Amino acid sequence: MFHDAQVRTWGCNGTPVPSSHGTAVASLLVGRDAAFAGSAPGALLYAADIYCGQPAAAAAETIAQALAWMARERVAVVNISVVGPANRLLERAIETMNRQGHLIVAAVGNDGPAAPALYPAAYPGVVGVTAVTPARRVLPEAAQGAQVMFAAPGADLAVARGNGSYAVARGTSFAAPLVAGLLAESMRQPNPAAAQAALRQLSDGAIDLGAPGRDPVFGIGLVGEHTRVAPDRVHATSP
Repeated sequence: MFHDAQVRTWGCNGTPVPSSHGTAVASLLVGRDAAFAGSAPGALLYAADIYCGQPAAAAAETIAQALAWMARERVAVVNISVVGPANRLLERAIETMNRQGHLIVAAVGNDGPAAPALYPAAYPGVVGVTAVTPARRVLPEAAQGAQVMFAAPGADLAVARGNGSYAVARGTSFAAPLVAGLLAESMRQPNPAAAQAALRQLSDGAIDLGAPGRDPVFGIGLVGEHTRVAPDRVHATSP
């Protein structure tokens, strides 16, 4: 799955800490084997571990430090498959990256359509991503609101496990990397004009669902439908 992938890592004092969530997201970005491919197979992946095996350890300061590393490495498109409350430090970090021409893609969260907006997806300039089923229905647990820019497959899709097998994933965390990979195809370096052009190109190919035009459920529309790998193609099992 990752044998041919180029991966550069940050965090945990340089010690790899396995994570099923991180492995799944990475596979949807750059994974590739005979029956599976992420949305940007073969791309160079910069992976920042903000948890290091401690689920409560992902402070906003750690995320901001990871973003600073990606800015120094000139990573054009950054995927963030975590959510949390508003934080001024993180907001400033994202503002800086937006000005420099990075694209930040983030999951909108799975707290339900009536829940308050979650961050960083709800910060200005962030590409908020919701998730849909293979039948193009939005997940009932997905957040809704002005922060939703795109919808992507996020249910009944195969993702890699750390042991070489596959699992079935569901949630906005897994829709976001599909969108990030698509945007990365047309953005090699951070650049404000290139970022806007990449968004326009993706928007032009989006399938408008729900109310005409951009709406709080599907955003501009569905993208990346072709990137979903059905579980039966790789014999994926429930986690």
